Amino acid sequence: MAPVVAQIASEHRNTFAVAKLNIKNARQTLQKYPIRATPHYIVFQDGKAVDSFWGVQPKAQMVQRILKAIGR
Repeated sequence: MAPVVAQIASEHRNTFAVAKLNIKNARQTLQKYPIRATPHYIVFQDGKAVDSFWGVQPKAQMVQRILKAIGR
């Protein structure tokens, strides 16, 4: 999924930002945002989690879900 996520980040860089987190080094983050499976995606807007989804998904479906979550 990493190449697809990188492509999404590049294509939508003027609309939203994408960040990657290594869960092995992020215990505090895992306590706040439980990870159910990997890959796991959390969409934030104004510092708050507004959507969360996981698993391998088609690129178009991921973009649509992110845009919906941020009100675009």
